[in-house]
Amino acid sequence: MRKGDIKAYETLFRLYYDKLLHIAKGYLGNLEDAEGIVQNVFIKVWERKSEFGKIKSINNYLYTMTKNSCLDHIKHLKVKESFSKTFYNEKTAINYQFIKDEAAATILEEELELRINLAIELLPEKCKKVFIKSRIEGMKHADIAKTLNISKRTVDNHISNALKHMKFHLKEFLTLFFITFL
Repeated sequence: MRKGDIKAYETLFRLYYDKLLHIAKGYLGNLEDAEGIVQNVFIKVWERKSEFGKIKSINNYLYTMTKNSCLDHIKHLKVKESFSKTFYNEKTAINYQFIKDEAAATILEEELELRINLAIELLPEKCKKVFIKSRIEGMKHADIAKTLNISKRTVDNHISNALKHMKFHLKEFLTLFFITFL
């Protein structure tokens, strides 16, 4: 190994890969992460091949490298999760404070109304008529079908398409609303 013999490295890999993978999977509970850890262990072994003469037990050496890599990975995941929770909580607090502010809420309400009207204007003409009759005028689907001389199923389809369209055009407001009230 110290001399960079590829055959010796391949033999080491074949002898220990499955064992180290089993150990890593035990620590991480995830095969994909465990495979990445074990691959990195073997990369480090190759990079440190000149130190191989100092190793008394290759078994202990590989086990310790794998265990330490797994523990480092777990620590990294915990830090990442902690950061995500902190970021989410701070963002939620800021959004909540924004909504509580009456002046800001008024501006937000006016902006939302403008966006709703714009989104309605962007609907295809027939879909717009059905949507306005349903959501603004409060008509029932059967009554809309009679009034516009179309089937109730067509009315249902227009409403469904209009709601998808509205969700797409108002997604910024929907996100803000849900974050605020979670």
